[in-house]
Amino acid sequence: MKKRQAEQAKDDYIMLEKDYILRLREGNSGVEGDVIMLDTRRPGQGTHLFDAPAHETPEALAAWARGALRAFREG
Repeated sequence: MKKRQAEQAKDDYIMLEKDYILRLREGNSGVEGDVIMLDTRRPGQGTHLFDAPAHETPEALAAWARGALRAFREG
C-alpha cells in the first residue's frame, strides 16, 4: 500500500477544465493517464472517468483528453 502511495505522489496533473484533471504517468509508449472529475465537497477526492491512451507528449495527451471529455459530457 505504501509503495502505491509513493507512486501516486510522483504523478503529475494537468487541469483540463474546472473540476476536471488529467493525471499523467510515464508509460512504455510515451505519456498516458486518466481523467478525473474532482469532488467539490471533498478536496483531494475525485472520480475516475476514463483512461487516456499513450501519446508522445503531455500536451498531445491533454489535447486528446479535452476532446474526449467534451464527447463524454455530450453523451
